[in-house]
Amino acid sequence: MKILKTLFSKPVEAVDLLQQISKRAEDLTPEEQAKSFVSIRRIDGALKSRDSRIIFGRRGTGKTHILSYVANTVTAKGDLAISIDLRTLGSNNSIYSDRNLDAGARATRLVRDLISTVHEKLLERITDPRSKYGGKAIEHSLDKLANCVKTILISETQQVRRQTASDRSVKAELKGSGQISPTTAKAKASAGLSASYDDHNKDEVTVNGEPRLSVNMGDAASALTDIAQHIDGRIWLLLDEWSSLPEDLQPYLADFVRRAILPIQNISVVIAAIEFRSIFRIDFDNYRVGFELGSDISADINLDDYFVYDVSAQTAVDFFKSLLFQHLEAFAGDQGLKESSPSQVVNSIFSQDRVFAELVRASEGVARDFINILQLAAMRSDQTKISMNEIRTAAKDWFERDKQRNLDTNKFAQSLLHWIRDEVIDRKRARAFLLRTDTSDPTIEFLFDERMLHIARRSYSAQDEPGVRYQVWKVDYGCYVDLINTVKSPTGFLFEGMEISDTGNIEVPDDDYRSVRRAVLELRDFYESSGFS
Repeated sequence: MKILKTLFSKPVEAVDLLQQISKRAEDLTPEEQAKSFVSIRRIDGALKSRDSRIIFGRRGTGKTHILSYVANTVTAKGDLAISIDLRTLGSNNSIYSDRNLDAGARATRLVRDLISTVHEKLLERITDPRSKYGGKAIEHSLDKLANCVKTILISETQQVRRQTASDRSVKAELKGSGQISPTTAKAKASAGLSASYDDHNKDEVTVNGEPRLSVNMGDAASALTDIAQHIDGRIWLLLDEWSSLPEDLQPYLADFVRRAILPIQNISVVIAAIEFRSIFRIDFDNYRVGFELGSDISADINLDDYFVYDVSAQTAVDFFKSLLFQHLEAFAGDQGLKESSPSQVVNSIFSQDRVFAELVRASEGVARDFINILQLAAMRSDQTKISMNEIRTAAKDWFERDKQRNLDTNKFAQSLLHWIRDEVIDRKRARAFLLRTDTSDPTIEFLFDERMLHIARRSYSAQDEPGVRYQVWKVDYGCYVDLINTVKSPTGFLFEGMEISDTGNIEVPDDDYRSVRRAVLELRDFYESSGFS
């Protein structure tokens, strides 16, 4: 029936499917995720390697899609993939975001939730009737993993009340600890003691204890090692949405991963995170908590470094052509897509190739922004091919709907963005600026997280300033699109008249130092003008 339906159904035109493209990878079925994924040649080999790693990228850059690709790839090889969305951790009895609890208690609950989720997913996969795994040995190891989170400690507080003939009372506190079984986890431990020393003095001691959860990290590591030994292949632990966790707890979860999981030879860990919203390590006087990037776990993939049009135009255009084509093919389903190539799709939807290129420029390398701007422009086109004006109007609308709205809750960041627009675009007629690499500014990082600023180059040096390195930052297209075709339209990248070469290199004129100095943004000028030093 499926074959007959395919033979006699009419292929769907690309333009009719534009509004059906899902904006979020988690809304796609596994089959749609596999069909719509566009391989990134420069990182494809790294994704298939067995090394544990962190994949950085802001919201909408494709982290979830990449984890799905990794899961499909390793599963096809016979490995076992465990995918966990960290936003879903927690339960009514285990709310680690409760600020009324101390950090230690919250971190313990977070680790317990992760172990419990790993156990549930492993149990689900291993007990599946189609599973090739099973047997008493692996079941025993699973039970061991489940039991390692069931230790409950009691922290006791002793309150002493002394009664004298005049009925005076004195209070003191002593501390101790004890342990009970999981079945009494919800009960407070309490005991009473009464002792008389003479006719006029009487001591009454009441012991109250609050149950505290605990994790046996050694047992967890041992159980996971046993499970990995019974798996034919590797276990891939794929942790998505790391940055959704409270930042003060992230190093503690990282420390558990470092101690209990990374040393296991047959387990690979892949974490998807937002760069400036992730804390993987805290250093104390004599020890550290968490893992060190580079030595404990690789951090060599950053999706924010790819597909910005102003950095590598042709690479960006080719990638988004393939992304659009494969998404449309996935949603065409059994009917099939009328257009048979990415170029045919672009020709059928856009009035000119440069209109599609402008859409790529407007998306600033973020796939979700690309899809949203495209769908807004398609609604405006009213069944005709999308024009340049519709792309620019849609980009402005998307900036105001999605990004500008986030500034309403951060007036200081709003002021800084307006100041950058005045300094860079209005005064210097440029789209980008330089900041020294040793500059750390939380407001700049906030604007980067919210996709209002973009990093075009992580390291750039001027010939006449040896040893001084800069990062190249770019202002979001939506921030200046309303200035295009006006007297304030930017006419260069870092300064007026300057563009990027076809290879993505920044070509600076002979007066290198003066040119670079013109492109440097001095944040202290903003803070001084704003009343901050």
